[in-house]
Amino acid sequence: MHFGSRFVFDGKGHLFFSIGERGHKEDAQDLSRPNGKVHRLHEDGSIPKDNPFVGREGALPSIWSYGNRNPQGLARPPVTGELWETEHGPRGGDELNRIEPGLNYGWPVITYGMNYDGTPMTDRTAQEGMQQPVLHWTPSIAVCAVDFYTGSHFPQWKNELFVGALAQQEVRRLRLKGGKVVHQEVLFKDVGRVRDVVSGPDGYLYVAFNGPDRIARLVPAPAVEPASGKAPGAKP
Repeated sequence: MHFGSRFVFDGKGHLFFSIGERGHKEDAQDLSRPNGKVHRLHEDGSIPKDNPFVGREGALPSIWSYGNRNPQGLARPPVTGELWETEHGPRGGDELNRIEPGLNYGWPVITYGMNYDGTPMTDRTAQEGMQQPVLHWTPSIAVCAVDFYTGSHFPQWKNELFVGALAQQEVRRLRLKGGKVVHQEVLFKDVGRVRDVVSGPDGYLYVAFNGPDRIARLVPAPAVEPASGKAPGAKP
């Protein structure tokens, strides 16, 4: 029922969290309802005075963005501090968004997906005043949690975004530059439904699988000797 909840602290005294539209798509455009939104609070639960809808009649003051269908991932890169979000589309139209204050991300007025029975959800994929996704996956991959890699064991992946997928059973690596995805790679596929991917405090990547239920730790592969093609010290 599109619960869609994730939590992110920004290190500046704020908590961002998301709420899905709970199967009532019109609520995502209704500023008097919390559903289908990303919210921002102080860590003590109070409302920041610079939230975009503070003082607006009929709007919840905690709202940071709206028009979000079913947010499944929230993450902030350590370098720029932007807020990035992934959300489920219907049949197609899974999205990667850069979340900015006060903006409307379009659901259900615009979408790249369709109804589950194959009929059109809407005749529009764009409309003035509504944000386009940075990236959309059509057909759907059932995008899930995301995290930026901050460790040192995979230096070539530093600050890149890792995305999990449930239906497609994938872990994807995305390189971002200038607010756009400039490279996308499927690292793993068909190893289980990926529920979460996390950059651990020990510098490794962790992946939680939902069927079969397990947690895996990603570690660098052993170095290979160019001449023999074997790992150093490996036996024939």
